[in-house]
Amino acid sequence: MAESLMKIYETMPATAQKELYDFALFLLSRNENKKSAVQKTSHFGGLKDKISYIAPDFDEPIEDFAEYM
Repeated sequence: MAESLMKIYETMPATAQKELYDFALFLLSRNENKKSAVQKTSHFGGLKDKISYIAPDFDEPIEDFAEYM
């Protein structure tokens, strides 16, 4: 396949060769972007060891919201 591509490439005018080269670079960069776009998914308990302090009254009602309750 590489040989047939090179034959086609060599028969093209210089401007078309430049376009083909630029397009190949675009395809390579797009492929690299897809690889880096993979995100980690969250999972239950993922922050278990990340929270170091929670106030003792964390679950208590907030006084400022008393009029809305």
